[in-house]
Amino acid sequence: MKTEDLIKAISADTDAPCTPISRVLLMAGVGGAAVAAIVFLVLIPLRPDFAAALPTGRFLYKWLLTLTLVVTSMAVVVQLARPQSVPTSRLLLLIVAPLVLIAGIAVELLTVPADYWMPTMRGRNAIGCLLLIPLLSAMPLAALFLALQEGAPARPALAGGVAGLAAAGIGATLYATHCMDDSPLFMAAWYVLGIGLVAAIGAILGPRLLRW
Repeated sequence: MKTEDLIKAISADTDAPCTPISRVLLMAGVGGAAVAAIVFLVLIPLRPDFAAALPTGRFLYKWLLTLTLVVTSMAVVVQLARPQSVPTSRLLLLIVAPLVLIAGIAVELLTVPADYWMPTMRGRNAIGCLLLIPLLSAMPLAALFLALQEGAPARPALAGGVAGLAAAGIGATLYATHCMDDSPLFMAAWYVLGIGLVAAIGAILGPRLLRW
Protein backbone atom coordinates (compact mmCIF):
# COMPACT_ATOMS: atom_id res chain seq x y z
CA MET A 1 0.00 0.00 0.00
CA LYS A 2 1.29 3.45 -0.89
CA THR A 3 1.89 5.94 1.90
CA GLU A 4 -0.86 8.21 0.57
CA ASP A 5 -3.35 5.33 0.62
CA LEU A 6 -2.37 4.44 4.19
CA ILE A 7 -2.88 8.03 5.33
CA LYS A 8 -6.31 8.12 3.66
CA ALA A 9 -7.31 4.84 5.31
CA ILE A 10 -6.27 6.05 8.77
CA SER A 11 -8.08 9.34 8.21
CA ALA A 12 -11.25 7.58 7.11
CA ASP A 13 -11.15 5.35 10.18
CA THR A 14 -10.69 8.36 12.47
CA ASP A 15 -13.57 10.22 10.86
CA ALA A 16 -15.94 7.23 11.12
CA PRO A 17 -18.90 7.94 13.43
CA CYS A 18 -18.47 6.46 16.91
CA THR A 19 -21.44 5.47 19.07
CA PRO A 20 -21.25 7.28 22.45
CA ILE A 21 -20.42 4.94 25.30
CA SER A 22 -23.57 6.10 27.13
CA ARG A 23 -25.70 4.78 24.28
CA VAL A 24 -23.71 1.55 24.11
CA LEU A 25 -24.26 0.97 27.83
CA LEU A 26 -27.96 1.83 27.58
CA MET A 27 -28.43 -0.64 24.73
CA ALA A 28 -26.50 -3.27 26.68
CA GLY A 29 -28.63 -2.71 29.75
CA VAL A 30 -31.89 -2.91 27.81
CA GLY A 31 -30.73 -5.97 25.88
CA GLY A 32 -29.51 -7.74 28.99
CA ALA A 33 -32.75 -6.93 30.79
CA ALA A 34 -34.79 -8.31 27.87
CA VAL A 35 -32.91 -11.60 27.93
CA ALA A 36 -33.22 -11.79 31.72
CA ALA A 37 -36.98 -11.18 31.40
CA ILE A 38 -37.26 -14.08 28.95
CA VAL A 39 -35.32 -16.33 31.34
CA PHE A 40 -37.63 -15.22 34.14
CA LEU A 41 -40.81 -15.90 32.17
CA VAL A 42 -39.58 -19.34 31.11
CA LEU A 43 -38.20 -20.54 34.45
CA ILE A 44 -39.85 -18.58 37.26
CA PRO A 45 -43.57 -18.07 37.85
CA LEU A 46 -45.18 -14.81 38.85
CA ARG A 47 -46.43 -14.73 42.42
CA PRO A 48 -49.98 -16.17 42.57
CA ASP A 49 -51.48 -12.89 43.79
CA PHE A 50 -49.53 -10.68 41.37
CA ALA A 51 -52.60 -8.85 40.01
CA ALA A 52 -53.87 -8.07 43.50
CA ALA A 53 -50.43 -7.14 44.87
CA LEU A 54 -49.40 -4.89 41.96
CA PRO A 55 -51.31 -1.75 43.03
CA THR A 56 -50.35 -2.03 46.71
CA GLY A 57 -47.85 0.35 48.26
CA ARG A 58 -45.68 -2.42 49.71
CA PHE A 59 -45.25 -4.12 46.35
CA LEU A 60 -44.63 -0.87 44.48
CA TYR A 61 -42.04 0.06 47.10
CA LYS A 62 -40.00 -2.98 46.04
CA TRP A 63 -39.95 -1.75 42.44
CA LEU A 64 -39.18 1.80 43.61
CA LEU A 65 -36.12 0.50 45.45
CA THR A 66 -34.82 -1.83 42.73
CA LEU A 67 -35.43 0.59 39.85
CA THR A 68 -33.78 3.40 41.81
CA LEU A 69 -30.74 1.14 42.06
CA VAL A 70 -30.81 0.49 38.31
CA VAL A 71 -31.12 4.15 37.32
CA THR A 72 -28.51 5.52 39.71
CA SER A 73 -26.00 2.74 39.04
CA MET A 74 -26.34 3.15 35.28
CA ALA A 75 -25.77 6.90 35.62
CA VAL A 76 -22.56 6.24 37.53
CA VAL A 77 -21.26 3.42 35.33
CA VAL A 78 -21.56 5.67 32.27
CA GLN A 79 -19.10 8.03 33.95
CA LEU A 80 -16.82 5.20 35.04
CA ALA A 81 -16.62 3.90 31.46
CA ARG A 82 -14.50 6.90 30.50
CA PRO A 83 -10.75 7.30 31.20
CA GLN A 84 -11.21 10.19 33.59
CA SER A 85 -11.95 10.87 37.23
CA VAL A 86 -15.58 10.82 38.28
CA PRO A 87 -16.91 13.76 40.33
CA THR A 88 -17.81 12.88 43.89
CA SER A 89 -21.25 14.36 43.30
CA ARG A 90 -21.91 11.70 40.66
CA LEU A 91 -20.66 8.88 42.91
CA LEU A 92 -23.06 10.11 45.60
CA LEU A 93 -25.90 8.89 43.40
CA LEU A 94 -25.06 5.43 44.73
CA ILE A 95 -26.41 6.34 48.17
CA VAL A 96 -29.90 7.16 46.85
CA ALA A 97 -31.08 3.52 46.81
CA PRO A 98 -29.76 2.85 50.35
CA LEU A 99 -31.61 5.96 51.52
CA VAL A 100 -34.81 4.66 49.94
CA LEU A 101 -34.24 1.37 51.78
CA ILE A 102 -33.61 3.13 55.10
CA ALA A 103 -36.81 5.14 54.67
CA GLY A 104 -38.78 1.94 54.02
CA ILE A 105 -37.27 0.27 57.08
CA ALA A 106 -38.15 3.26 59.24
CA VAL A 107 -41.78 3.16 58.11
CA GLU A 108 -41.89 -0.59 58.71
CA LEU A 109 -40.54 -0.30 62.24
CA LEU A 110 -43.05 2.43 63.04
CA THR A 111 -46.08 0.57 61.67
CA VAL A 112 -45.38 -3.09 62.44
CA PRO A 113 -45.40 -4.42 66.03
CA ALA A 114 -41.95 -5.35 67.33
CA ASP A 115 -42.95 -9.00 67.74
CA TYR A 116 -43.26 -9.28 63.96
CA TRP A 117 -39.94 -7.70 63.04
CA MET A 118 -37.80 -10.84 63.08
CA PRO A 119 -40.36 -13.16 61.41
CA THR A 120 -40.93 -10.52 58.74
CA MET A 121 -37.21 -10.16 58.14
CA ARG A 122 -36.71 -13.92 57.86
CA GLY A 123 -39.61 -14.19 55.40
CA ARG A 124 -40.27 -17.21 53.19
CA ASN A 125 -38.05 -16.65 50.18
CA ALA A 126 -34.55 -16.02 51.53
CA ILE A 127 -32.92 -18.80 49.50
CA GLY A 128 -34.72 -17.59 46.39
CA CYS A 129 -33.13 -14.15 46.80
CA LEU A 130 -29.65 -15.59 47.09
CA LEU A 131 -30.08 -17.86 44.06
CA LEU A 132 -32.45 -16.12 41.68
CA ILE A 133 -31.26 -12.53 41.91
CA PRO A 134 -27.74 -13.53 40.78
CA LEU A 135 -29.21 -15.82 38.11
CA LEU A 136 -31.40 -13.08 36.66
CA SER A 137 -28.51 -10.61 36.89
CA ALA A 138 -26.06 -12.75 34.93
CA MET A 139 -27.04 -11.69 31.41
CA PRO A 140 -27.36 -7.96 32.20
CA LEU A 141 -23.94 -8.10 33.88
CA ALA A 142 -22.37 -9.84 30.87
CA ALA A 143 -23.93 -7.31 28.50
CA LEU A 144 -22.71 -4.35 30.58
CA PHE A 145 -19.19 -5.79 30.72
CA LEU A 146 -19.14 -6.16 26.93
CA ALA A 147 -20.26 -2.54 26.65
CA LEU A 148 -17.64 -1.35 29.15
CA GLN A 149 -14.96 -3.00 27.04
CA GLU A 150 -15.87 -0.46 24.36
CA GLY A 151 -14.89 2.28 26.80
CA ALA A 152 -11.77 2.81 28.87
CA PRO A 153 -12.55 2.61 32.60
CA ALA A 154 -9.90 4.33 34.70
CA ARG A 155 -11.04 2.33 37.75
CA PRO A 156 -12.00 -1.12 36.43
CA ALA A 157 -12.80 -2.66 39.81
CA LEU A 158 -15.20 0.15 40.68
CA ALA A 159 -16.69 0.12 37.18
CA GLY A 160 -17.25 -3.63 37.44
CA GLY A 161 -18.79 -3.33 40.87
CA VAL A 162 -21.20 -0.59 39.85
CA ALA A 163 -22.10 -2.54 36.71
CA GLY A 164 -22.87 -5.39 39.10
CA LEU A 165 -25.18 -3.12 41.09
CA ALA A 166 -27.04 -2.10 37.92
CA ALA A 167 -27.35 -5.70 36.76
CA ALA A 168 -28.49 -6.82 40.20
CA GLY A 169 -31.10 -4.06 40.23
CA ILE A 170 -32.49 -5.48 36.99
CA GLY A 171 -32.44 -9.01 38.39
CA ALA A 172 -34.07 -7.91 41.66
CA THR A 173 -36.81 -6.02 39.81
CA LEU A 174 -37.74 -9.19 37.95
CA TYR A 175 -37.42 -11.35 41.05
CA ALA A 176 -39.71 -9.01 42.99
CA THR A 177 -42.62 -10.09 40.78
CA HIS A 178 -42.14 -13.66 42.03
CA CYS A 179 -41.22 -13.00 45.67
CA MET A 180 -44.11 -13.04 48.15
CA ASP A 181 -42.17 -11.11 50.80
CA ASP A 182 -42.85 -7.39 50.49
CA SER A 183 -41.29 -6.13 53.71
CA PRO A 184 -38.43 -3.60 53.61
CA LEU A 185 -36.92 -5.58 56.50
CA PHE A 186 -36.83 -8.67 54.31
CA MET A 187 -35.30 -6.69 51.47
CA ALA A 188 -32.66 -5.25 53.80
CA ALA A 189 -31.62 -8.74 54.84
CA TRP A 190 -31.91 -10.84 51.69
CA TYR A 191 -32.23 -8.65 48.61
CA VAL A 192 -29.18 -6.74 49.79
CA LEU A 193 -27.21 -9.98 50.11
CA GLY A 194 -28.18 -11.12 46.62
CA ILE A 195 -27.40 -7.72 45.14
CA GLY A 196 -24.13 -7.48 47.06
CA LEU A 197 -23.03 -10.86 45.71
CA VAL A 198 -23.48 -9.69 42.11
CA ALA A 199 -21.70 -6.40 42.82
CA ALA A 200 -18.80 -8.31 44.39
CA ILE A 201 -18.53 -10.54 41.32
CA GLY A 202 -18.47 -7.45 39.11
CA ALA A 203 -15.75 -5.84 41.22
CA ILE A 204 -13.61 -8.99 41.09
CA LEU A 205 -14.01 -9.41 37.34
CA GLY A 206 -13.48 -5.72 36.58
CA PRO A 207 -9.68 -5.63 36.85
CA ARG A 208 -9.45 -8.84 34.81
CA LEU A 209 -11.84 -7.97 31.99
CA LEU A 210 -11.89 -4.18 31.84
CA ARG A 211 -8.21 -3.29 32.07
CA TRP A 212 -6.90 -1.46 29.03
